[in-house]
Amino acid sequence: MAELNWPSDEDKYEAIGYLAAPGVIASIEATVPKGQKEQFRKEYKNKYSDEYPYEADKYGKQFRIYLNDTDGCPDFLRENLDGAYGNRLNNTEFIDELVKEYGFKFTKQPQDSNSIRKLVFNQVSSPFIEAFDKGYKGYNVFMQRIGDYMKKEEELPLPNLLQYKEQTISKRTEKSIFSGDGSVSAYTPFQILEFGWIGEEYIAYLLRIKDATLLNSIGLSEDSNYEVEWFNQGFQNASERIVFRDLQKNGSCGEFVKNWDDQSIGKGCDIVVTPTNGDSILIEVKSSRKSYPFFSMTSVEMQEMESKGNRYVLIKLNNLERLLQDESPDIIVIMNPYEELFHPKHMKEATFIIGGK
Repeated sequence: MAELNWPSDEDKYEAIGYLAAPGVIASIEATVPKGQKEQFRKEYKNKYSDEYPYEADKYGKQFRIYLNDTDGCPDFLRENLDGAYGNRLNNTEFIDELVKEYGFKFTKQPQDSNSIRKLVFNQVSSPFIEAFDKGYKGYNVFMQRIGDYMKKEEELPLPNLLQYKEQTISKRTEKSIFSGDGSVSAYTPFQILEFGWIGEEYIAYLLRIKDATLLNSIGLSEDSNYEVEWFNQGFQNASERIVFRDLQKNGSCGEFVKNWDDQSIGKGCDIVVTPTNGDSILIEVKSSRKSYPFFSMTSVEMQEMESKGNRYVLIKLNNLERLLQDESPDIIVIMNPYEELFHPKHMKEATFIIGGK
């Protein structure tokens, strides 16, 4: 691939910061022409793990970066990701620079984010450090912004309702190693939980103001009287912080302490709507920062989904980040999702438990 023509040096260092953020990169691969393995090892000494380089019938080196996550990916970098995969950067020249100058490595193991950041700080000037940190800290900044936005007293934008359209798993789908289902992500586990709670908070808000779009989609009207039980109400008081305790006789070390756990665990859903006249409706919310088709479910959720039938509603909330521009996110509402979705052609993967005697 030709050299990347960065719009500015700031764009370049923002991209480097993004790639350096913990969890963003799944792997950096190296393939060389047959017979050039030793030459590669000399040129990139201490900058690769044992599985690299691969050898193939090629005229030159071919380096690739696979991303776990593209949430928050800087626009110019996103434009240069491989269109067939969506999460792969093929630019050998840029990757060569990342490895030789900034401490990235050819490996399937996590990159040493702290070392990369120190190298960048030692080599570049202040404006570019600020650009690097914009990319590096993008996840933290986004979570802070979206959390603060949901706390405001003003009215929130109402959603766009999209009609459910059947989508099946294809070979191309399986090539992608995106992590939109939360299985692998550059977000911390706590941020993943918090993001899910923010999505629930938005749906709970729509129920509170009796948004006609949402109510009609779940079989209720604006005139309906109902009570809402949102299990994670109050999560805005949640926090995750490091505290230091004397955990060892010869010193102290830090540990994470959080003051909020997922209150919906074991309930089988996130929100229960109980009309004055009628049966309760169970709502499960799955949220994505952008438009992403994958999500995961627990065994308890699936069992509850099966048993409740038409009284169970799955809401896929997409493009939640639009709220930061005071724009409407999208919702896809699926009634009786067990009947609609639980078939292998709709599943990316499944985990089973068996026994024997």
